[in-house]
This record gives sequence, C-alpha cells and structure tokens, in this order.
Amino acid sequence: MDACPSLYRVTGHDAKAGTIELEDVLLGGTVTVCDQMMSENIENGLFFAARTFPVGQFHFVELAGPPLGPVMGQEAVEFLRECGMEFTPQGLRRDAHMFGWLWKWVDQWRVSRKALRLHNTDGEEFLWHTASFSMADPVQIRQILKQRKDIEYDEQADEFVRSKKTGRDNRMLGETVTLGRIELVGDELVITVNSAQRFALARRWLQELPGVVFRDVTTRCWNEAEKDRPLDERIAPAEPVEVPPEVAAGIQERMGKYYMEWLDAPLPLLGGRTPRQACRTEVGRQQVTMLIRTMPDPMGRASVLAPRQAMLRELGLATEPSSSPATGLSSPVVAPPAPQLPTPIRTLPGQPKVARNAPCPCGSGRKYKKCCGR
Repeated sequence: MDACPSLYRVTGHDAKAGTIELEDVLLGGTVTVCDQMMSENIENGLFFAARTFPVGQFHFVELAGPPLGPVMGQEAVEFLRECGMEFTPQGLRRDAHMFGWLWKWVDQWRVSRKALRLHNTDGEEFLWHTASFSMADPVQIRQILKQRKDIEYDEQADEFVRSKKTGRDNRMLGETVTLGRIELVGDELVITVNSAQRFALARRWLQELPGVVFRDVTTRCWNEAEKDRPLDERIAPAEPVEVPPEVAAGIQERMGKYYMEWLDAPLPLLGGRTPRQACRTEVGRQQVTMLIRTMPDPMGRASVLAPRQAMLRELGLATEPSSSPATGLSSPVVAPPAPQLPTPIRTLPGQPKVARNAPCPCGSGRKYKKCCGR
C-alpha cells in the first residue's frame, strides 16, 4: 500500500520470461515487472494506472485503473490534471483514488470520440475516386503522357504515375507525393486519385487531351465495408513477410528525423508554439514532457519506435536515473539510439523492380501497388 501509483506505458513484454517492461509516464523511469498471464495477453503501447512494488529481486504490478489504448494516453493525463492530481510521488499517493475515475472517463471518451477523418498531404478529405475516360487515339495519348515531366511511366506495371514535389510539412514521405495513377486499357483511360479536389484537377487536364472524353466515376471511403469493396481488393492479402533489418533501420532513421523536426513545429495544443518554445516556462516544460511520453509509436510490421528519450534530451527534459520513493531501487531510463539522417531506399540500376501485385518489401503484408507503390 506504500507503493506510489502512477500511469505506465507498456514498452515491451516477454511471454516466455513472464515479464513486462513499463515506463512511468508521470514520474519518469522504467521498471520490469513479473506477471505471466499479463505478459501473454498485453500489447506494447498500452497505458494503465498501477502500483509497482519490489519483492526481493523481483517487481510486481497491481492495477489501479482501466487499460487505455495507445492514442488515449495524452488525453488521460490531461483528465487527471484537470481533476487536480499533482504529478509528484506525494501527490500521486494522496490522489490515488482519482485513477479509479478513469473507468468512467473511458466510457465518456468512447461516446464523445469523433469519427476518424483522414486527409491527404494537401489537407483534403480522403475519398478514393476511380474515373473512366474514352480515348479516340490510345497510341497518341500514351505518347503524350510519356512526354509529360510530372508523369512517370512504370513499364513493368504498364501504368503512369502523376506526382509532385513534397511540401515542407511532408518531407518524411520522400522527394515526391503521388497525385494519381493512370492505366490505359484498350480505348479506356482509368485514373485513381484519393480526393475530390484531385479528381477535379485530373478531369480538367485529361479532358484537354485530344480525343479524351469523360465517362463515369465511382467513389469509395477508406473505411468502406469489406463486402462493398471491389473484388480485387477482397482477395486475401499475402502472408506477412519479415521486414529486412536494413529496411527497418532505414524506416527508423527516417521517422527519427521526422520526430526531431516535430520539436520545432507549431502545435495548436501548445497555443501555436513549438515544443521548444513552450519549454521556456515550467508549465510548458511539463506539458511537452507529457506529450512526448504519451506519444504513440508508428504502427506497422516494422518495429519503429518514437525516439522519446532523444527528444527529451534535445529539450533538456530527460530525467536522470533516480531511486523511486516507492521501491528504493534505481529506475534508469533506457534511451534509444539518437536518430541519424535518413538513408533513401531506392532501386539501384540493374536491380529488378518490385512487381505491382507482389508483397510490399516494407513488410506490411499488402500488395506493393496498395502500399509503398502508391
């Protein structure tokens, strides 16, 4: 009962050893606890309130609140702050009952949660458009498309990719962003784009081509039910493939650079200030610390982690290993390697291109054309 309760994030688990790696979100530090059943059923990235306490050379955990999803951590911290909880060992002991209020908060969170909305890199609402155009002279149109500087011809897939240079806020995506994909089938031209605005622009310039006439267009939401999707998208995906170490390292480096640039990006949550600017005040330092500690890791087959400790060190917010008042044992913060400049992954001359319907080499389990090929 003397153990100090806190909010923890699961950073790792080993079902064979029956252990779970936890990071203390409110006080900092990490601890390895023993719980065989929990280690077999838990997922990395989850949050939960708990007490951790030592028994000999082992640590055990006693839950004090509901499990929270990876995107709920920051909002849960703000809720506890609004309740008046003080994020100190003394305050957490005094206000331990407030962790129980998270059970009701979870119910309210689910009811009030707004539907997820996705946008493309131009901020336009994500909505697939597949449009069909007739061509009077397919050979002529093919030649015109090949001559355009903003269109690249994929000879292996026999399709055209229209793209533009990446904007300042989307540099993590690489040098270009795909605006649409075009296929020529007989006397029909089919283009696929991901927003109404991009379709309107594509229709305009396509109809300016000689002999090209619009036929029809179909739309599909990104979360459309499986039964309503086209047959070729309902086929069972390929078996998941293991992500090569060099690919995973390249993804980690690129994402690491993106996260470090985030420190100098204006955020509405901080009143338009950047995290670095917010750290000029004590209140801002606390808010940025919680933002980084509750930041979810990227999702995907590759084990890519947000470089939280590197970000905290960059802002001077990293906590030194200290003895926990509850356990009297050291809880060192294990920092991931500092991010390095990304190494672009490109197909070298002489190497075969990835087939359009082959499993994507990034390991997502999806077809290349539905994943990195876009």
